[in-house]
Amino acid sequence: MMKYDLSSILVSKKAFRKKLAQMPIGKKLLLIEQMRERDLTIAKSRKGLAEKLKNSPEKEAKGSFNIEQG
Repeated sequence: MMKYDLSSILVSKKAFRKKLAQMPIGKKLLLIEQMRERDLTIAKSRKGLAEKLKNSPEKEAKGSFNIEQG
């Protein structure tokens, strides 16, 4: 199990926030765009995974309950 040192986490967060506050607006906007692209990539992969699981033959073999079937 991992141990978390809350005080070092808080110090790190404070330092990162200070760094972000000093960053030019252009770089901040670039970071936002990069995060948005990453979010879209993650959403696509989750959707793809959900579709694979939904259509999986193993799902039917295990006798899962389908709400549409009642």
